[in-house]
Amino acid sequence: MRKKKSRALLLFNIIAFSVVVIGAVLLCIFVFFKVGNVTFTSDAGYDEADIRRVCGINEGDNLVLLETESREKALEHRFPYIESAKIVKHIPSTIEIEITPAETAFSVACDAGYLYVSASGKVLEIASQPCEGTTVVLGANPTNTKPSETITFGDDSVKEVYNAIAEQMTKNETQNVTEINMTNPYDLTLTYDNRITFRFGNMNGMSYKMAFGLEMLRQMETSGEITEETVGSIDLSVVPEKNKAFYEEDRTAASATPAPGDAAGRTDGSDSTANGDGENDDTANPTGDTDGITDPAADDSGDNTGDSGDNTGDSGDNTGDAENV
Repeated sequence: MRKKKSRALLLFNIIAFSVVVIGAVLLCIFVFFKVGNVTFTSDAGYDEADIRRVCGINEGDNLVLLETESREKALEHRFPYIESAKIVKHIPSTIEIEITPAETAFSVACDAGYLYVSASGKVLEIASQPCEGTTVVLGANPTNTKPSETITFGDDSVKEVYNAIAEQMTKNETQNVTEINMTNPYDLTLTYDNRITFRFGNMNGMSYKMAFGLEMLRQMETSGEITEETVGSIDLSVVPEKNKAFYEEDRTAASATPAPGDAAGRTDGSDSTANGDGENDDTANPTGDTDGITDPAADDSGDNTGDSGDNTGDSGDNTGDAENV
């Protein structure tokens, strides 16, 4: 009997102690841990009072029991230029609202003008002109133009191409892509810094083509083969099949100004890449191009005038023409 009484007393004491502890915890939760201060980390240009109103946090709210996920989503949906919002609780009485502003990465052409879209695909606003310093996207035909929602396209293949390019741009931290043109699904192009054109061909293997092109460009810039003044194109159409791309420099601008003493407007041998047979059908390999792509009539298009009026001289002076081409 004594043992039974001792056990019962011990159990009673344990229960009583537990009740006291639980009561103390509940007292702290409901009485002491209340919202007294709300701080902000950035604001994406919006008024703090509006942000507080949308997320519905007021002084005196219970800090511990405050639900945050739905409030974070409400902020992201209500304010297009909030890329992400995170509500952090700091015991005993502070709420911190961490806001990551959205930045326009793409200006996507649509019927109403241009959609400003963040790198994650969030629609920010519609404007009549592209946003300065962003990548202009042509031929994508977006179907969802509502701010704060994710951009969508009527064609799943267009969506895959757009997502693949955007992913590689973000992954490689590529900031100066000028334009993406998807108007022709069999001749997709991307323009880098208004100078270098990536020619992808069709939509197959876009992610790999994009990654291959960016790496090739980086290597050529590092080696000095491509400079800040270089204009040209990289053909990436056969990368998935042959794991090979071709670079072709556009020397039209360089040959527009005749070199001193060269009446035909040809440079003084600095871009000499012809085969030297003196014929108008010469093909040329770009300087430093080790992959063997040809540039049909790239130089000869500017030489026809001079050659047509000087056939006699050419027939006896092929060596001199080969040096000037």
